[in-house]
Amino acid sequence: MKLQYLLCTALLFAPLSQAQFDISGEGKATLTNNSSQTFDFGFSYFRQDGTYRFTVGRQSLNVPSVPQKYSIAVILQNNSHVWVPDFINDPLSSFELQLEQYSIKLFVDPQAVNAPGNFVLQLNDETYYFSRGPGQINFYFTETGIRDVRVEGMFKPRK
Repeated sequence: MKLQYLLCTALLFAPLSQAQFDISGEGKATLTNNSSQTFDFGFSYFRQDGTYRFTVGRQSLNVPSVPQKYSIAVILQNNSHVWVPDFINDPLSSFELQLEQYSIKLFVDPQAVNAPGNFVLQLNDETYYFSRGPGQINFYFTETGIRDVRVEGMFKPRK
């Protein structure tokens, strides 16, 4: 009976001890003045001082449970530059971010004539163009890390 009690107790607390992750990412942004900056951008979720802490890039906050998703806004301005406040507070002409198995790039492709400003966002092998509003890179989480990454607010060009 004691063994069953201990097993049940261990099973109750097992998910809590596994509900942590630390995902580091590295990026490089090219500013509109052609200078480049590197940046660290990742996600972590861990227990600290009796509460859970969720960290995104340089920002951190206490949360009751793992967030379902986090969105990065990618804002095209005047078809000439892009703002990604989660990365750098300056206008960008391109960026690259490697985060686990996800490669995310934004760049100007002169052959992308149907893309506003010729900007192309690439998530692994998928290509996206800006639509009417800002684009979003949405990260979906489980208790052990990133479950999925999706681009929304942008469209896939026809091949």
